[in-house]
Amino acid sequence: MAKGKAKADAFVPSRERSLNWHEDQTKYMLEWCMEYLKKEHVGFKFKKSHLLLCANALNKKFAMGVTVDQVDRHYRYHKENWKYIAIALSNSGNTFDETRCMVIISESEKARLCDRARRLLSKPIKFYNEMKELFMGSNANGSLAMDQNTCMDVDDGSDSDDSRELIDLNAYTLPEEVEGEDSDTLPTPTIHAPVDIPSSSTDQVSRKRPRAKNSPTKKPKRKSRFADSTDEISATMKSLRETLAATAPPPMPQLSDPHAALWGRLEAIPMTSDQRVLVGEHLSSKENKASVSTGV
Repeated sequence: MAKGKAKADAFVPSRERSLNWHEDQTKYMLEWCMEYLKKEHVGFKFKKSHLLLCANALNKKFAMGVTVDQVDRHYRYHKENWKYIAIALSNSGNTFDETRCMVIISESEKARLCDRARRLLSKPIKFYNEMKELFMGSNANGSLAMDQNTCMDVDDGSDSDDSRELIDLNAYTLPEEVEGEDSDTLPTPTIHAPVDIPSSSTDQVSRKRPRAKNSPTKKPKRKSRFADSTDEISATMKSLRETLAATAPPPMPQLSDPHAALWGRLEAIPMTSDQRVLVGEHLSSKENKASVSTGV
């Protein structure tokens, strides 16, 4: 029997060591969960896969070697503490002292509490604001978390007229938009209440009011500055073309050749082509340019 008992005890998992959490470590864990919760959907609940990330963040910051199970137990510990606080605050007559961060509760009610709740509520509550932001509205188990799309379907049994008016407003159907309709040709509104309306007025209501061709509400479109500048340039170019077409061009000046007489005398002398070339070369030399220009 002893041998079998020892064999059975070998399969029992050993419990992890207890960990003394410092206040800064606990505060960091709660704030980490608060920031993570802000990024998730309504009704989100922490699981070990999420708390594993928190354990990694704690080890990286404090090098405390905490495991995911230790973070999970510490998280559930504060979750249960908030449950005791929420139940005490929900009872009539109990208030919360913001200065001392304590729940003001009667001694008779405190005597009926369990030891853990009595010790918690008998002194200033640590991390009250962090627990309130993390667990508020969930009753520490998510039972009070409500979806925004279904919160109006819950009947709390109250006789308030405000809730009935909100439900009635949600029951109204949205108006249908008819294609081709505008402010001048709106469809006839539907009347639910029985009202006696003369037949002549009914015909006038159902008949569409004809739209005026020149509606006073429609203002002419103003041209842009670029269009105005383009029109101005076009008008200027047109006027320039008309001015140039109407004005006759000035006469071309007649150029006179100062050596016309010399060229005439050379043309009158009977010479061959080669001789004319030789004469031209002789006259174009530097020595003869001055004499030719003076007519010597």
